[in-house]
Amino acid sequence: MVERRLRKEEVLDLDNYGPVPTRDYDYVVCSKCGSEFQPQIKTCIDCGAPTVPPGTAKAPQEETLEEEEPELPLSQDPEVTVLYTGSLLWAEELKKRCEAQGIPGWIEEPVGASPAYRLYVPRRNYKRAREIDREYLQEEVPEVAGLAEVPPPGVCPFCNKRLPAGALECPGCGLVLAVSDAPAAASDLEIVQALYAALEEGDGDRVLEILDPQVEWIQNEGFPGGGRFVGAEAVYEKVFNRLADEWEGWGAEVGRWLEAGDSVVALGAYRGTFRKTGKSMRAAFAHVYWLSDGRIVRFEQYADTAKVAEACGLDR
Repeated sequence: MVERRLRKEEVLDLDNYGPVPTRDYDYVVCSKCGSEFQPQIKTCIDCGAPTVPPGTAKAPQEETLEEEEPELPLSQDPEVTVLYTGSLLWAEELKKRCEAQGIPGWIEEPVGASPAYRLYVPRRNYKRAREIDREYLQEEVPEVAGLAEVPPPGVCPFCNKRLPAGALECPGCGLVLAVSDAPAAASDLEIVQALYAALEEGDGDRVLEILDPQVEWIQNEGFPGGGRFVGAEAVYEKVFNRLADEWEGWGAEVGRWLEAGDSVVALGAYRGTFRKTGKSMRAAFAHVYWLSDGRIVRFEQYADTAKVAEACGLDR
């Protein structure tokens, strides 16, 4: 006798009953999935396919999933474009604001020598996303008027067309980007970006490599620990280490990199909680850097010192 699985639940389904077969088999199988039933059952209760006599159904086939084509890296996807390049926190907030307006966004982690994160949006939504970006920047850093923006990496500075990897000239406007395919030295912008990345990672050796041994560092007089410092070691100990000791979660989120003549400007906002008071703050800043021979030789800070002082419990 053939061993089979009887489906008792079918006894209650009178609409699924047919005449009892008179041939020499006492069960039926689903023509699709192979489940076995009592011989009078007409359709499979698992998948709804007709039942057939044993031996006439094909062996159930496992569904095969079509292989998905591998997704292109964001930098090579023609459907998206770079909206923002800089800190992760700024990129995440900007992404959140875009998504609230129905614009999807994707964040790419730093690649190669660049320490910056990139936020991509669909090309079709770029203009709207750009307005959201400008509004966010204006909220956080009102000091943006009159400065020319540095285009993000991989974009032509003249026509804003996407550049193929390793391009020596722009395919859109023909602007010559390099005279040879030899590796280029790090730009002033990349060097300053590397400073922020090293500070975020706590890489003191890298910080000292980026600062000129005789760097001149000028903090706002109204800023805690403000004043003029000379020398990389002095800046590291009296500025960076002091901030790390006095503040919990201290950080400088850059919202925009700007070009102002022979200097590099970073616009953004400080964040942190002053340990002695437990008060948190977010204060706008503008950082101006001058470089020589691949090192920072001068720094000037402009910041909303009132918000910082309030968190420190200082009277203004």
